[in-house]
Amino acid sequence: MKKILAILSFLFCVNLAYAGLSVDPSVTNISENPGSVYKGKYKVKNTYDKNISVSVEVTKGNSFSANKDADINKWLVFEKYKYFIPAGESVEVPYTVKIDENFKGSISSRVSFSVDKEQGQMISISISVPIYVTVKGTENIDFVIDTLNLYKTGDDISYKMTLENKGNVHIRHSGDIEIYNKKKKKLLKTVFIQETVPTYCEQKRDFGERILACSDLKKGKYVAVFKVRALGKEVTKEIKFKLSKKGKIIIKK
Repeated sequence: MKKILAILSFLFCVNLAYAGLSVDPSVTNISENPGSVYKGKYKVKNTYDKNISVSVEVTKGNSFSANKDADINKWLVFEKYKYFIPAGESVEVPYTVKIDENFKGSISSRVSFSVDKEQGQMISISISVPIYVTVKGTENIDFVIDTLNLYKTGDDISYKMTLENKGNVHIRHSGDIEIYNKKKKKLLKTVFIQETVPTYCEQKRDFGERILACSDLKKGKYVAVFKVRALGKEVTKEIKFKLSKKGKIIIKK
């Protein structure tokens, strides 16, 4: 029989639940000094109408390269790795994070909570949640808008942006898109960029969404200014474009 593993991770939920299992919190962000120790805990609830056993497993996450050789079983330690949870009840799952003196930037892990399969059962339910650790005083926040483009999606104008994180900590960006007339003297519209999934250190990630309808602008030349913010830093990049009579977008060099 084929083993089916269901792993769910919704980053913006306060509580993560699937079938008969829930885990709180769904995302853990820790910021501590080098050499310090952090004590945390998860609340794991059994919403089945039967008793279950849950196993805990840790795996490496997206960490700064200087920390790549760190032994995850030494810096992230759980008191126990198996829990019996009666039907409808919850347990607390304590853990300890040991921030080594040599850690730089960020280090992360994924923690999986899996319901132990019964004999003959085909589906194994597992929830995986991230732990992000930032080492205070060692952060290097450095990111740029690598590429930027505008295009049509039906009757709308959308953007595609590649963000490059050159720093040593992961970022979750937000920001604004300001649409100006061709001489950039009049602000016509501002569109908010909502905070979204992380861009991990030393990696690139693509983002994109609808900005506005073509009908919101008359034919002519415009400038779109992208202002992207994360962890107290802002980077900007602008793109000049023309909207033709037929609603075609022409990027100006």
